[in-house]
Amino acid sequence: MKRASGSALLLVLLLLGLVAAFLALRTSGGIQTERDRITSAALGQAREALIGFASGYRYLVNADEVFGYLPCPDSNNDGVANPPCAASQVSVLARLPWRTQSMALAPLRDGAGECLWYAVSGALKDNPKASPVNWDTAGQFALQDAAGAALTGPTSHDRAWAVVLAPLAALPGQARLGAGTSTECGGNLVAANYLEGSTVLAGAGAVSTLVLGTGASGQAALNNDQGTWITAKEVFDRVKKRSDFKADIDKLLGDLEFCLNSLPTGDPALTASAGNKGVDNAVAACAPTTAAKANVLKHWKNNLLYARPALAPTVNGLGGCVGVLLFAGERTQRSLAPLGAQLRDTPARTGSLALFGDPAMYLEGVNTIFPASGAYAGAGYFNPAQASADLVRCVKGLGAGAMQESFDKNLASFHPVGAGATADTASASVGLADAAGSGGACIWSPSVVPLAGRTLRAYYEFRFSLADAFALSGSGVDRGKGFTLQLVSADVGAAPGHCGSEAMMGVLDSADPWGAHSIVVETDVHRDASTGLDPLENHSAILLNGRIDHAQTGDSMSLACDGSAAGCRHVPSNRFEESPPATHRQRVEIVSGCDAGCSLCDPAAHVAPNDFLRVMAWVDCTDCSDVAVDLERLAQTPSMQRCVAPDAALNRVYYGFTAGFLSGSHRQGVALSHFVLRTE
Repeated sequence: MKRASGSALLLVLLLLGLVAAFLALRTSGGIQTERDRITSAALGQAREALIGFASGYRYLVNADEVFGYLPCPDSNNDGVANPPCAASQVSVLARLPWRTQSMALAPLRDGAGECLWYAVSGALKDNPKASPVNWDTAGQFALQDAAGAALTGPTSHDRAWAVVLAPLAALPGQARLGAGTSTECGGNLVAANYLEGSTVLAGAGAVSTLVLGTGASGQAALNNDQGTWITAKEVFDRVKKRSDFKADIDKLLGDLEFCLNSLPTGDPALTASAGNKGVDNAVAACAPTTAAKANVLKHWKNNLLYARPALAPTVNGLGGCVGVLLFAGERTQRSLAPLGAQLRDTPARTGSLALFGDPAMYLEGVNTIFPASGAYAGAGYFNPAQASADLVRCVKGLGAGAMQESFDKNLASFHPVGAGATADTASASVGLADAAGSGGACIWSPSVVPLAGRTLRAYYEFRFSLADAFALSGSGVDRGKGFTLQLVSADVGAAPGHCGSEAMMGVLDSADPWGAHSIVVETDVHRDASTGLDPLENHSAILLNGRIDHAQTGDSMSLACDGSAAGCRHVPSNRFEESPPATHRQRVEIVSGCDAGCSLCDPAAHVAPNDFLRVMAWVDCTDCSDVAVDLERLAQTPSMQRCVAPDAALNRVYYGFTAGFLSGSHRQGVALSHFVLRTE
């Protein structure tokens, strides 16, 4: 019995030992799982903050710069970035700058309680800066696991821009005592005391291979570092969705096209250069007008291509082009043999002053004929949903009889009239506000613009000064009145040097020698009950011969704003004066040589009876600033249009903006910008 009892006791003790061992292992595993979770969360937060820093760099740090730069590391363990960090193009490894204002992090710690470390590529750090920084910029870090397996892709575009590292618990030989300075993270600044596989090479442009302890079992004794990294793709997957990035690319392409289209067709700038995919001559002739535009060009020039083949190309089926200007989208697959991923990583591929480059690394589909003549096709404006698509513009230059003007280039020659008219050449904008007394404010171009036998296209943006809800309710203060684009007869002689009355929104009226024969595109934010058919809603209209009375001129007003009428009553009814007032876009086209119903128009045939004018205007059109081509009416229906009877006095016109604004509590004003006009 004693032997049996002793055996039972031993069995119980053995079972208790097994249970204890199981519970100990389970507890140990749970602790490790929690530590791994803490490490993963800290790395994830740091990664998100760095992507946010890079994708919002312009507005977080420097309003004149582009997106994509990353901060310097923290080199003195106070949590703040320490620029400048090393020489240009030299990568740097130090502590994560968690306290830097635009990072806005807590002192992130891994599962062992250690603060994180951070390596940034020399090409991407924000001080000293290198160029270019765009979606093709190669990172300087290749990643491997402890078994030697690659963690990053095979091309230079797959390399990491930056790496965040969690050192975890100290391994034998690592000393992590502080150097006498008390900081929130503690410890010291010797990377080897924390990291086992992360040595950053000091040479400019050098590629460093960082090793993480995530490989085969047993490697943790030699390397327990964990990490995460970011690449160009992850940054630009966010950047490309920003409206201001789209504006950057659209303005880069549009400004260059507009500049080239303002040059005579024989200008040397319209000849393709031997290097850099043909674009050097064009860029040299078309200097950006602001620091922000200069930076966009500097960083994105490699995505521009230009050709002027011996035989004129077509663009989206349009003839009359002497050249073709393109912006290549994100890298995708080559559509010419040898097939494979597009790579933009060597001068032979990207181009240089002496090398043309490889267009197949930039263009796809029909555009791979570049730089030869033929049919080019593509969108004219950037679409983040199709970021790899080629953008294509027709370059015409200025042929016989064509002219082109803009605030950006010609504002100094415009003549402002009235106390409320101001012209700012630095910002290429015009302000029209309340003028003293009963007079309006206006600004006139001195240039004679041919209309007969021509197509005129204009684009501008406007923003009212103050919000006003009157049109929503019909009660309260009704600010006003509004502004117009007026084209007046040039037969009188010199350009007008005066404005109409405030009550007439500054329009030169039917009793005025210039205004008696004119076309007016009105933007009205004030209801004048005494003026026939003036609606409650803020509205736009095409008016004639200096008359803004809708009843007298017989124009119709439509809530549909679908081109079925000469006027548009807007929804919501206080459009343009919303709170806060937004920037709005307007496009105007006048086509000559039309039949009596303006159903068929051929400017070259502008003789009686086909000498009518089709006047169209689009309010808040999208992607409509390219005045070298007609706006596609099937894709974007005009907000209003009108067939104008023949008037020989409108064969040639002057143009300007006029305004009439009230005073006191009814005061209002408008800022006009990005104005461009072309007739050909």
